[in-house]
Amino acid sequence: MKRRVVITGIGILSPIGNTLKEFEESLKKGVCGKDDADSSKVLGYKFPPLFRLKNFNPHSYGTHLLDPFIQYAVAAAEQAIKDAKFDLQSVDPYSIALSVSSSKGGVHTLDRLKERFLKKPTAILGARLYTSAVPNFADQWIARRMGIKGPAKCYVAACATGTVAVIAGFRMVSEGQAEYCLAGATDASITPLMLGGYQNMGALAKRNIRPFDKHRDGFLVGEGAGVLFLETLESAKKRGAKIYGEILEAAHGQNTTDPIAFDPGDHALSFTLKTLMHRAGLSPEEIDYINLHGTGTRHGDLYETLELKETFGKQAYKIPMSSTKGMTGHMLGATGAAEIIATLLGMQESFVPPTIGLDQKDPACDLDYTPGEMRSQKITTAIKISMGFGGQVAVMALRRL
Repeated sequence: MKRRVVITGIGILSPIGNTLKEFEESLKKGVCGKDDADSSKVLGYKFPPLFRLKNFNPHSYGTHLLDPFIQYAVAAAEQAIKDAKFDLQSVDPYSIALSVSSSKGGVHTLDRLKERFLKKPTAILGARLYTSAVPNFADQWIARRMGIKGPAKCYVAACATGTVAVIAGFRMVSEGQAEYCLAGATDASITPLMLGGYQNMGALAKRNIRPFDKHRDGFLVGEGAGVLFLETLESAKKRGAKIYGEILEAAHGQNTTDPIAFDPGDHALSFTLKTLMHRAGLSPEEIDYINLHGTGTRHGDLYETLELKETFGKQAYKIPMSSTKGMTGHMLGATGAAEIIATLLGMQESFVPPTIGLDQKDPACDLDYTPGEMRSQKITTAIKISMGFGGQVAVMALRRL
């Protein structure tokens, strides 16, 4: 029998705030975390503006020698434990699981040390490259620092990684594989190699992310991490913990026709959403808010809109939705986790986060995307949508208790 799983702790590092309070205030105000200049430089290379972390000091965590993706994960995990008011020493360390993932791992380390390794390929340098580069080492460092010994998982699903990671944590607690779980994702991909790849693919916007706008031309890259502390509803009530929300159900899907562009005829997203609705026992009329993937690409935003109509029919026009990427940038592997957190805050504080950058709606994208400013509204049941290159789809239903 599956157990009910709730979120009782949150950790967030983002371009619009490195604490939960900062993040919430920025969401409500529609703050844009983009660099002020019209372009950004990375190691001498010029790129469109970036959404970087600000005022983050890894020295305070003792992680400054590690790759930034690990630094961010450790900081967010420690925030989540503190927010949950959870005493790690009071429980069996084997009862705590980890599902903290990254879509790329330590690309900063690979970029920084590759020339040194080519000139002098020592075993020590090779080990340093390996242990700071592989995505699952975020889990390993969190486990080492916190004394966690339970099961650890690390699923990579491109830009759906964060949502997939939280789903994996949800399953472990729901099915009794663990009593507690730190789940989320981290990404630090602001390097010439990664940015150059996105630019050559034609995926980057010139100056602004404009989800669902008629002039949208792509996304801009952000960085950071989001980690949730999950436990059973019974455990949370026993501890008297604050409950941000319950994970009702989740579903995965796959687009099979193209590694980058989703095929409208394949219906991967609508199939996955319908699966989620069936598993959760929800009707379209019960959905109060949808946090969209909404990257600001010409194809992706139109595809998402069409699939929402395919799933919800006429009710799609009545559901408030938004993409928060105009504020945070596209945090790539971490974006799903950060957006689940944004959804939970909206549920707790009764507001719909805005879609900033949406000034002139595309006639083909004609749903309620909450343009410009937040909207006060009670949210009881919400859905989070994530998609990733490679055809990955992941969706989750959340409920306020």
